[in-house]
Amino acid sequence: MATLLAVNSAASLWGPYKDIWQTLGSAFWRRQPEAVHLLDMILKKHKPDFISLFKNPPKNVQQHEKIQKASTEGVAIQGQQGTRLLPEQLIKEAFILSDLFDIGELAAVELLLAGEHQQPHFPGLTRGLVAVLLYWDGKRCIANSLKALIQSRRGKTWTLELSPELVSMTTRFTDELMQQGLTYKVLTLVSQIDVNNEFEKLQRERGLGSEKHRKEVSDLIKECRQSLAESLFAWACQSPLGKDDTLLLIGHLERVTVEANGSLDAVNLALLMALLYCFDTSFIEQSTEERDDVIHQLPLLTERQYIATVHSRLQDSQPWKLPGLQATN
Repeated sequence: MATLLAVNSAASLWGPYKDIWQTLGSAFWRRQPEAVHLLDMILKKHKPDFISLFKNPPKNVQQHEKIQKASTEGVAIQGQQGTRLLPEQLIKEAFILSDLFDIGELAAVELLLAGEHQQPHFPGLTRGLVAVLLYWDGKRCIANSLKALIQSRRGKTWTLELSPELVSMTTRFTDELMQQGLTYKVLTLVSQIDVNNEFEKLQRERGLGSEKHRKEVSDLIKECRQSLAESLFAWACQSPLGKDDTLLLIGHLERVTVEANGSLDAVNLALLMALLYCFDTSFIEQSTEERDDVIHQLPLLTERQYIATVHSRLQDSQPWKLPGLQATN
């Protein structure tokens, strides 16, 4: 049982996600041959993290009791012998962090220990404030990794000029994510994640520091939303969404409102462009070698009832919150 309750000193909600992002960089942009095999192993290992997408490890009674006693009984640290006693203050902070992000107690301890380790890189910040940054940086790494994987897919709009082996790997991997409901998960997260709401929660628990810290947290949250939205945009550019996913996207856009200055934010602009790309057939006129293969994968032409169903939805739906947005489709 001790193994099950061992602390990952790299923080399971940050370190592994950072590794995925860095490995993708090595394989995609630095073109390091050995990184392809490493990426294959990492994607297989972390496939559940991409399928669950931003889902946190839940709170756990057993973990709660274990952490509560950690000042006298200690906790096991992965890769280290014996146990480590935790200060009462750290335990108190861990329970606050667990409530704040609705995460398991062990994951909260991990973030704080990682925050403590990373403190020299963040002068003036407490381990708790650093832990908040690491939490959202972990989410950012997953969102950016998802976007990069989808951008590397085999498709009709662009190529990253990667090896056929790598393109096949990432296309197969992302196909499986889409089959597991990726569109619904992305749209749900984009709707749920809100900087103001997150700041309210953080403010209540004194989880925000200086103006610089606030801006860093805000930028991380915004980048998460943007990268998630751009993941769907990249998908639609390379291989348009199927009928059911197109309908989900329309359902999201029906509820979109403008910013205070009257503009459409970048997140929803990316989603609008994703929808328009679902209807794009201009590539048919191009004389590319892969055009015929792509045509056979175009839901607009291959899915029965696609055109009729989508047209009916656009015509029969209630007025959108932004009539101008509805008029573009």
